[in-house]
Amino acid sequence: MHGKNKTICIAGKNKCAIDSLNYLLKKYPDFEILALPNKSDDGNDTWQKSFKKFAKKNKVPITNLKSLYKEKDLYFFSLEFEEILNKKLFKSKNLFNFHFSLLPKYRGCHTNFFQIFNGEKISGVTLHKINNGIDTGPIIDSLKFKIDRNTNAFKNY
Repeated sequence: MHGKNKTICIAGKNKCAIDSLNYLLKKYPDFEILALPNKSDDGNDTWQKSFKKFAKKNKVPITNLKSLYKEKDLYFFSLEFEEILNKKLFKSKNLFNFHFSLLPKYRGCHTNFFQIFNGEKISGVTLHKINNGIDTGPIIDSLKFKIDRNTNAFKNY
């Protein structure tokens, strides 16, 4: 795409996408790093920082799905990306999602709320491969943590 052998794209929003992008910029200087903010990200900070604003400030190219479909050596990481992907359109097989629950429980969105609403004692984050289902791809790893008794969805997030 931009002349480097391997491309990493962070797609999504908020602090998790910003922290991941920041990490990649420091640790993988030989990779082409791209950002794919959610369509709802207008570039302005709210209660969460804008991923789009951070990418622009750090001169990370903003991309789109259509150009990513063509990338053979792409590593794609979804961190609260709001679009359902059609895996078949990608040349790359390296498509991953960080999901904010311990899959297979709480697929989809609003996971922090539902975990607390349902009285869960343990939460976590799951890294899985993206397939054509919603949070149904093979699980690679997960990280568990205790949900405090008096926590709320914001703190759990």
